[in-house]
Amino acid sequence: MDHPHHLDIDVPVRWTDLDAYGHVNNAAMVRLLEEARIGAFWTAPEEQLALGATAPAAALPGGGTDSPISTVIASQRIEYARSMGHRRDGAVVRLWISRLGGASLSVDYLVLTRDDPAGEAPYARARTVVVMVEAATGAPVRLDAETREILGRFTGEGLSFRD
Repeated sequence: MDHPHHLDIDVPVRWTDLDAYGHVNNAAMVRLLEEARIGAFWTAPEEQLALGATAPAAALPGGGTDSPISTVIASQRIEYARSMGHRRDGAVVRLWISRLGGASLSVDYLVLTRDDPAGEAPYARARTVVVMVEAATGAPVRLDAETREILGRFTGEGLSFRD
């Protein structure tokens, strides 16, 4: 499947991510997706950027404990195609925005390895619905035009999931 507007985020696979069968555990897969989402959309504080932290390609507003805008996860779906063992070379999480709503966005993912740049044999496919909210009240906050324009560069067709 071709996703010309995707982001590929390298994510380490830790030894502690494995279960007793030697496979990346379900809870660890959620963490891999979270790490990729943070790498793609959340900006580090200025002092960390000055020390070499990577700036995201498509920054969402907010971030940090004192920000007026926060994000919450409304839903998450993961389908596993095959088991992933320990990878010293890590995983590549390919992600893009499959839906850009007023105050929310859907992020679709393919969990890959570097030997599959075409994404032909993903280990997992997933979708997370993220909602922007006021940190103080939890009320939804609409994405502004500038943020929508930046995020729009990374939109693509949504994945189809099994019924």
